[in-house]
Amino acid sequence: MNNDSTLIILEDIATWPQEILDYVSPNMARISQERELELANNLEGRSWLSNIANSVYVQAQEQLAIMLRSYSIKSYHCTRLLSPDKVLQKGLLPLNLKTLTAGLKNMSAILPSSGDSIEAELELIHFVKSEAFKSQQGLVWVYLTEMQTQQYDSQDLLEYYGGRTLRAALHNKRYKFYPLLKRLGAPTVIACRVQIADATASQVEALAKLMLDHMLDNANGSATRPIMGELSINTAVPATSIIEVQEQ
Repeated sequence: MNNDSTLIILEDIATWPQEILDYVSPNMARISQERELELANNLEGRSWLSNIANSVYVQAQEQLAIMLRSYSIKSYHCTRLLSPDKVLQKGLLPLNLKTLTAGLKNMSAILPSSGDSIEAELELIHFVKSEAFKSQQGLVWVYLTEMQTQQYDSQDLLEYYGGRTLRAALHNKRYKFYPLLKRLGAPTVIACRVQIADATASQVEALAKLMLDHMLDNANGSATRPIMGELSINTAVPATSIIEVQEQ
């Protein structure tokens, strides 16, 4: 049971903020009608809403995005950890050069030779200069539903130590280093609360649209698609925001 009125559990609409439900409810029929018209016209390759001023469907998405920034949401981070329980003391740190170097150091401890360690370090030095690293630096990635932690998309995060970034750094020598990443750590799913305001603006807008569409589907009695999403948080998740650490 969720006793925190500021924590949204995406799969449980009973935890969604009452102010959001109250905002959508009076205009539910019109918002739904505009959405259906938009979907129909998008199938024809044109956007009906682009020709409509003051669309209530668009306005509702924008207003929900504003409201959501005052709330936190239950999220899930998939990884492999040497000491999963330490998350309860230290929380989750954003990706940076220090955390990436620490991951490489842990792998180097089981390398057969110092030459292999130097080789891995050179790969890392090259990678941190890339746009791929710069675009992910400073972020913590989380799923928004527990179901997503059990799907194929998340399984590589549980299979390889160091996440996707350390694997990307070692990609050119993957035949040598990837098997070692499989040996390190224990697969772990970390449930935590994150502040929606710490996500990118586009992700908050996407979450608002996702929740609005789900409410419209429920009101129309139509079969709802599985609700799921991801956020990239631009700050650390403190230990006080860790809900559960579960080894798989």
